[in-house]
Order: sequence, then structure tokens, then C-alpha cells
Amino acid sequence: MYIRQISRKNKNGTTTRYVQLAHNERNPVTGTPQAKVLYHFGRADDLDTEGLKRLAASIHRFIGEPLPS
Repeated sequence: MYIRQISRKNKNGTTTRYVQLAHNERNPVTGTPQAKVLYHFGRADDLDTEGLKRLAASIHRFIGEPLPS
């Protein structure tokens, strides 16, 4: 699992970035890996970074490892 950013170019020439939680899965037909999006966090400029930090801390507490410094 990983967090990725994707970009989309708008008609007016600006670029909008989106943040997603994704996981690679192998395509059973072609055998190539494909990203499966598990969750859309929304636009990068509207992202709640403090919320992501709280989520990371919660995951670390759940697995019993301290947060890296």
C-alpha cells in the first residue's frame, strides 16, 4: 500500500493534483501489476495533512511500533 499523487490538466491549462491510497495487484490475464485505488483523499491543495498525520499515528499504535522521528 502506498499514497500516490496523480495529476490532471484542466482546459484552462492549470494542473490539478489528487491524492490516493493505492495498492498494486497483478492482472490475472496479462500478468502485469496494476494500481487499485483503495481511497481517494481528494485534491492535494484541499488535503487535511493533520488528519493524515493522525491516521499514520493511529496505524503505528495499532501495529505496536513507535513513529519514526
